[in-house]
Amino acid sequence: MSEAAKSIEVELKLILPGNQVEELIVDYLCKNNYTVEKISPLTNTDIYMDTSDWMLLKNSLSLRYRLSNNEAMYTVKSIGTIEDGIAKRTETEIKLEKPVQDPTEISIKQIKQQIDAIIYPRKLLEQILIRTNRRRYLASSPAGAKFELSFDTSSFSSDALFKPQPAAHLHEFEAELVEGPVTAVKTLASILSKAFGYVPSTTSKLQYAITRLRLEPIVKQVPENLRVHLDDRLDVALKKILAVEFTWLRQQFPGVAADRDPEFVHQARVAARRMRSALMLFPGALPEQTVAYIDAHLKWLGGLFGDVRDLDVFMINLSAYSDKIESFLEAKRKALETLVAKQRRDPLKAINDALISTRYKNFERSMTEFLETPAMDYPESPTGQKLIREVAPLAVTDKFENVIEQGKKMLADPQLTEFHCLRIQMKRLRYTLEFLAPPYGGAFDDIIHRTVGIQDCLGQLQDTVFNQKLIKKIIKKCDSKLVGFDLIFILGEIYQYQGEIARDCKEKFNKIWERFSSNETSSALNQIFAVKQPKAKPARKPLSK
Repeated sequence: MSEAAKSIEVELKLILPGNQVEELIVDYLCKNNYTVEKISPLTNTDIYMDTSDWMLLKNSLSLRYRLSNNEAMYTVKSIGTIEDGIAKRTETEIKLEKPVQDPTEISIKQIKQQIDAIIYPRKLLEQILIRTNRRRYLASSPAGAKFELSFDTSSFSSDALFKPQPAAHLHEFEAELVEGPVTAVKTLASILSKAFGYVPSTTSKLQYAITRLRLEPIVKQVPENLRVHLDDRLDVALKKILAVEFTWLRQQFPGVAADRDPEFVHQARVAARRMRSALMLFPGALPEQTVAYIDAHLKWLGGLFGDVRDLDVFMINLSAYSDKIESFLEAKRKALETLVAKQRRDPLKAINDALISTRYKNFERSMTEFLETPAMDYPESPTGQKLIREVAPLAVTDKFENVIEQGKKMLADPQLTEFHCLRIQMKRLRYTLEFLAPPYGGAFDDIIHRTVGIQDCLGQLQDTVFNQKLIKKIIKKCDSKLVGFDLIFILGEIYQYQGEIARDCKEKFNKIWERFSSNETSSALNQIFAVKQPKAKPARKPLSK
């Protein structure tokens, strides 16, 4: 394996009408006193990897695993603007001794550190495959600048998980500056532009692939018709909230079934939890029988996802444990991962069985029909007819006061059970703020940010409780001969380390709680609700029952 330091790549990129212009361009350069020598062609197979929501791309980076004439390499490139077809990008390229079986399992420290800092604890997916037939030339300008010229024909395909569309081939000319000033690239661009007028490329091959395959990152989107407004009735707003979360829940299922990133299970669990919370946070908005039916099925699904998610969290944290435990070598970490993966098989199968079951199909159909049915006046649910502008101040204030009250109980008796109760109350406040945030613009953003910080801290504390229970369960269930004494010893060290994490979390909590529970937060809420919100035009009256 050879390592290359981060360098700057400068190249000219033009879109070509087809293969037939290659000879024309080469001949024209020769007539303009460039020396052009044909060299061996290449076939590049490029796998571009990212998380399901494209965290690398959002941070203007691309990660590529390339097989080129059976030589393998990883490349991390910056993604920036391409002006007049001239691209300037930072590039880290590392050649491997041999091809790898799974490109997403990166063991190269230089690449891993750079990527993990952005995506952790997410996993990489093989997002896009680009095959390029590259016909190459070495060229020198009259002034002595050296280039590698490439005439590329590229085809695109992507993971079936994301339902790609057929994509036309891309014909592209690239002239990478090997030696000489950047002005030499501009001179070359000017010469070719005058003669041929080919369209300068404005994006990378990866971005072309995303556009041509019509891929969209899996991100939660709120369509305009499902945005909550101040003059929405509560039952209408609640249906909108449920519709957004239910759509997000179902979007996770292909990823859950494929089981390539624990984030799909996590997001499905969160969606189910948020829907249950919405029903509970606004009691009386919908008929009691409807609420009971939806809640029972969401509780069933959420429990299934929770069983897998808890194990995933333990697996995600194994790398951190290996940094703290001197004897926790890579081979032992893999052995422990295998052990936990066995524990995970049955609950994961239970999820997939549930998602194809008659029970879930009936629930999905009923839920879809319910969400598509216009709101009606239910005499037994008068709260549902109130407007959001009436409900929001009381709902948020009530949840905030519950948090403060539970915080006082926790400080008086700092037991894990009290921390857990506070986490629940904090979660309810956060969800209420997020559900009601749209009509208030960004007014809740700072308070939501504070709740997330506390919730994350309390969540990490709760994870230590689960991890200790899991370790006891593994040791109890597994015969020491099967597990091995050294692995049991490491499990014991991890168990002890949970206590250290718990103490750190409690110390961190005290600092962030002091700010959150101050008069500053309550004053901020009072100011938000004191601002008179503009009324919308009268809406059409809902249908009567």
